Amino acid sequence: SRSRLKHDTLIELVNDVLETQDAASEKSQTKVPENSLDIPGLKGYQIERCISGGDIASVYLAKETASGRSVVLKVLRQVPDFGGGEALLDRFLAEFEAIGRISHPNVVNIYDLGIADNHAYIAMEYCSRGSLKRLIRQGMYPQDADKIMRQIGEALGAIHGVGILHRDLKPTNVLFREDGSLALIDFGLAKQAHLKSELTGTGEIFGTPYYMSPEQGHGEPLDERSDIYSLGVILYEMLSGKKPYDGNTAMAVILQHAREPVPKLPEHASAWQPAIDKMMAKRPGHRFQSVAELLAWQPATV
Repeated sequence: SRSRLKHDTLIELVNDVLETQDAASEKSQTKVPENSLDIPGLKGYQIERCISGGDIASVYLAKETASGRSVVLKVLRQVPDFGGGEALLDRFLAEFEAIGRISHPNVVNIYDLGIADNHAYIAMEYCSRGSLKRLIRQGMYPQDADKIMRQIGEALGAIHGVGILHRDLKPTNVLFREDGSLALIDFGLAKQAHLKSELTGTGEIFGTPYYMSPEQGHGEPLDERSDIYSLGVILYEMLSGKKPYDGNTAMAVILQHAREPVPKLPEHASAWQPAIDKMMAKRPGHRFQSVAELLAWQPATV
């Protein structure tokens, strides 16, 4: 049977990188400069532009030289070369090999993964039509929101089936291909590494806290029901055009997720209120217990 892997290994990897950044010497590290278009040792790809850059990972649009197809490259920018580093990289690659084994139309396709000069990288499909965030800004019909929620749910079911939690569901991690089909991306590598610093910042709201389950916001153990909560937040935003909770700081939003009642949908989307109430229940035991249970639910109007 397939081994049931958790994303804890990835979180440990990037946390170890963060903790050793200052302590390790320049000689013991190699680093890809932020927004650099030159990645030493990377073969088979022609980088066209940097999509985004951060302390831990950079994301590039590139072409695969053999096939000519456009791909997205996610490159871990810095990996310390010290005892145990090789094992951490092995665990990083094993995790994404598990994701690569998932064949589902609503999960992003991973084409390649490996190491170039000690830099772990992942090559995945390029989705040209943007993210769900754009559709939410334009306004959505409830029936369209329901269809997208179910496609995301199908993707989560495939991911959960191999023992992986997404942990970072949000509209910018839901992309659309040229044919209009949906692909779920970003399984927590760099974003999780920044979680601690994001939550302790002041005066600025980062994307992730808006979609966190109460247990994730409080650093408690997570399971599939945390992803279901986050999907409920996305469904609420699709149906109402706004996030369920808002605040001046990340911690204020996290506390609202834990303490405030689940908000009501607009009248035109009220048929989905029972699903929202259950998906966004404060206690995991009061939510849908699996994606399959969620997908079996139907609004009264359908």
